[in-house]
Amino acid sequence: MIFRLILVALAASFSVLPAVYGQTTAPATTTGTVSTATSNTEPSGTSTSLASSITISTSSTRGTNSTRPGTTRTSRPTGTSTSTPGGPLPSHPPDVYLHVPQLSVRRIELDVDNLQADINLNANVASLVTLNAGVALSVKKINITISDIEAKLDLVVRLDNLVRIVNRVFQALDLNPMMITAINSINGVKDHVAGEVDGFLGSISQRGTTVAFMVDNLGNIVQKVTGADKDYPVHKIVGDYRTNMTFMGESASLANGLTKRRYAYSPFNSHVDILFNGAGHVVQATVSKPDKGNPGARGK
Repeated sequence: MIFRLILVALAASFSVLPAVYGQTTAPATTTGTVSTATSNTEPSGTSTSLASSITISTSSTRGTNSTRPGTTRTSRPTGTSTSTPGGPLPSHPPDVYLHVPQLSVRRIELDVDNLQADINLNANVASLVTLNAGVALSVKKINITISDIEAKLDLVVRLDNLVRIVNRVFQALDLNPMMITAINSINGVKDHVAGEVDGFLGSISQRGTTVAFMVDNLGNIVQKVTGADKDYPVHKIVGDYRTNMTFMGESASLANGLTKRRYAYSPFNSHVDILFNGAGHVVQATVSKPDKGNPGARGK
């Protein structure tokens, strides 16, 4: 039996050699040729496993252009990338920008009732452009619970648009200096119709100087002084509705939690209707002149 196995092995070896050396023109197909020659020449029986082992060994050592048994080849996908979604950057930055680069909160609970913010800007250029502004923030109720919070806030407020408006007015005045003379010439006419302005209380004129009193939307009494010797009006807050006005006892509830109350400003016999929000802050103030025959009547 042992002698037969040796003969079978020798026969398989002699059958492999001619097949290998006969394929000199196509070395890349050596493995396939060895496998075919071995399967055609090997006898059946127990010699099958021995011949198979010789074939596998030969293919694993000579298969330079094929993948070795037991190995897995993987290829990485090409053209893949990770990008953060987002649109193009705005060409003009916002006027008010709030950035929170860092925020760490373990627990936060916030309960806010009736949060209102009122803005009132006051800017005047040669009586051509008048911007009256202020800021009033009111909150009726806040209930906040914070546990282990760390935050970094960056608040940027840009007034570029306001600066552009003022610069354009100055440019217009530089190109047309006669506009200032025309504005001064109509001041007398303006005083006659100034009573129709919502916040105008009254004015006093003496020796070319006019002192006008107005109430802004925050309830402050503003004094405006104009005259021939002044290049531009001078504004100054000289009081407010609390200290310089008298409550007339008239009150009315409006929508959105607003309350309207009427006050009297005795120096000019003016009535002022002031709107308050739920937190008691002033939202708006308007002036109405009573008729001379009936002081309690509201003028148009």
